[in-house]
Amino acid sequence: MSEQSALSSEELDFLRQLFSSQLIGKPLHIPSFKVDGGALANALLSRLGQHAQLNLKARMGNYRMSFPLQLVEDEMHSLQLEMGAPSIYEEGVIRRPWRLVLAKPLPLREQDGAASSLLVHEIAPDSLLIGPRGKTALPEEFSLWLPLPGQEAIPVHARRIRQSSGQRAAYSLLFSHNEHTERIRQFIFEQYRQQNPQLQAVS
Repeated sequence: MSEQSALSSEELDFLRQLFSSQLIGKPLHIPSFKVDGGALANALLSRLGQHAQLNLKARMGNYRMSFPLQLVEDEMHSLQLEMGAPSIYEEGVIRRPWRLVLAKPLPLREQDGAASSLLVHEIAPDSLLIGPRGKTALPEEFSLWLPLPGQEAIPVHARRIRQSSGQRAAYSLLFSHNEHTERIRQFIFEQYRQQNPQLQAVS
């Protein structure tokens, strides 16, 4: 057997896709674009990517979006620009993350998959607006599972930060993995795209 083994570009692509996400279940789709600005521009971008947080910012009406960017160098020293799901902010008297208002409340799940007594009415990347099912008192904190449609459920630990109108309260989310925050951002962005047809891809 040879001391040196070389992987084809197809094999390298497969391995990249396999290990691109530490999620259990459906992997994140990460759009990427080839960067070819010439040797000097590519070298500058590569250094920026190593020492700075890169973002692509966009404004649409009263909303601002910030897409995280990451520069990846492949085995041929070509640069690929990977774009993550954006953070969406609503401009107003106070700039705040855009909250996805659910048409139908989503029940949080117990570890065994059974529906809990807590219902999600709004989702933001780092918080939830929760209401009770029936007359159940809202807890100060909880550890349950958030079942996003079409995905594996996400384990969430949440702490109440303020009482809202009626019986609802806002909870701050604490995650053990950054990928969970990314999944929620991606879900929110997909819902935002569905509400804004001008952002849909055309063939």
